[in-house]
Amino acid sequence: MMMLVILVVSLAATLIFVGNLFAIAYAFGQSTWWGIGVLLIPLFSIVYCARNWERAAYPGKMIYAGLAALGLTYIALLVMMAVDPV
Repeated sequence: MMMLVILVVSLAATLIFVGNLFAIAYAFGQSTWWGIGVLLIPLFSIVYCARNWERAAYPGKMIYAGLAALGLTYIALLVMMAVDPV
């Protein structure tokens, strides 16, 4: 079961990382200030993708899917620990 958790977390982290790379590229294409903000401020890519959805829907979908996968995995781990504590 832990191998599945590790796999899902790895895939989610990869989605978030690649989505952030695309968001940085899209942000620099729009404005230097957006690009610097997305590059230097953690989680600012979420704000950028939400505010510029028509332009940055592709990286936004990757970032949001990765965050959703991480959240659901965390909830599943909490439920598993509540049902069968180690």
